Formats: sequence, C-alpha cells, structure tokens
Amino acid sequence: MKHRAKVLRDTNAGPGLLSIDGKQHPFSLEAHWRSDVPPRVGMVVDAELDDAGSLLAAMPVADGQVMKEQAEQALKMARARGGQWTAGLTARFGAPLLVAMAALGIGWFVLNTVVVQLTPGMRIGMSFWKLLALLNSPASLVSSLSANAASGGGGIYALLCILAFAGPFVPFFWKDRRAHLCGLLPLAFMLVTAVLIYAGIQDGLAQTREMVGGFGGQQARQMAEAMGREMMKQVWNAVSLGLGFYVSLIASLYLAARAGVHFLAART
Repeated sequence: MKHRAKVLRDTNAGPGLLSIDGKQHPFSLEAHWRSDVPPRVGMVVDAELDDAGSLLAAMPVADGQVMKEQAEQALKMARARGGQWTAGLTARFGAPLLVAMAALGIGWFVLNTVVVQLTPGMRIGMSFWKLLALLNSPASLVSSLSANAASGGGGIYALLCILAFAGPFVPFFWKDRRAHLCGLLPLAFMLVTAVLIYAGIQDGLAQTREMVGGFGGQQARQMAEAMGREMMKQVWNAVSLGLGFYVSLIASLYLAARAGVHFLAART
C-alpha cells in the first residue's frame, strides 16, 4: 500500500527517517531506497508499506508532480472558500439579485455598449464605462468617438456610475421603504447617459455648422445646415448598439421592476 511521505533525516550519517501519516519509519539506501537520486531532508516520497505497516520501499516524487498536487489542493481550497462566500452572498441578497447585478456589471464594464464603424475595414467597440470617459473628455463627443479618445478617466460620471451600480443593495443597509427606489438608479443612469451622449453629439455638430457658417452669408449657412444633416446621418449610420447595451438594459429593467414591486409592497 502506497503512502505519501516526507524525508525527515537523510542517510548521510546512518539510517534515514521518513514521516508517514504522522508516524516515523527508519529506512536505508540498500534496503528501501528505489532511486538513483539520494534522499534529502524535506523530499516528498512515495512509501510502500506491507499489511503490518512496515516499510517496504521508498521512491522520490518528481518536483513537477508535487507542484501540481499543491496547485490542485490550493485550487480545491479556493473553490471551497469561494463556495462558502457565494453561499453567504446568496443567503443575504438572493440569487436573482446577484444574477442581475452580475449581468449589469458584465454589460457595463466588459461588453461593448456601442460599436463605431470608422472605415469599411475598421470597427471599434466601447463599453459603457469607456463611454463615460468620452463624456468627461474636454474634446467634442463627435471627435472623441471618431478618434476613440477615451484614455482619460470618467471623472464625476465614473463616480455616479459606481453609486448607481450600488443602488440595488441600499435596501439591505437602509431599512426604509424609500431605499427600494435606489434600485431604479441603474436604469436612470443609463437613460441620463444616453441623453448626454445624444446632446453631446448634437452640440459638436452644431459647433461645426456655426464654424462653417461664419465664413459666409446666407448661402454658407444653408450649406452648413445641409452639411450638418449629412454629418448627423453619417454619425448615426456609423454607430450601432453592442451586446453590452442589451444585457445591461435587460438587467436594469429587471432591477427597476423589482425595486417598484418591493417599494409598493412596503407600503402595505
């Protein structure tokens, strides 16, 4: 019968000593050791015992195998702790809310909310979080979209996004029926962001029309209006909604409906 053991004492100055399941077993190179590599203190070995528990043979375990087993053990412990943590969250907040929040997080921070067709062979995708950086950019939204200039942070919009994301959890910490209305925050924030993006695009195009119209009279203004309409058409044709928009919209609608139901139920 094989057991995993560890060398407590090598054979440099006499018999070696193995620790097997908390018990110590002496061994010698001639009688027990089955390897060309001499034993060393701390080495992990496979020890074979007879039915009476006496040591028959010992051989070292490859370092790669030991590392693999340690990694598997660490992964097993992490899964066990993760399962306990998940079970605790589920018991407190409920599985439907956690699933909806996970979908909202993926829709906002991972998946693309919009996809911009820059050229026939080049498309860029932007998550909802990245769009907030565009809103916070000092450049016009049209130029930021075309250049994908979202290297900066979201500023105040990023802070509001985090607060809106935390909204559905507020009722668990603030025991007031009005706290349930915080579940409306993700949907409300998405609507406000959409309005701001639309207004930013309109403002950028208006600035372009004014700049062009300033170089001439009535004819130049008419040309600027026509150019503005054409630019608006091109902008909307180039922008399409990504999967992240639909995932986050469905999740935020569910959270809003859930908040409304709980708010009305709390009145009775």
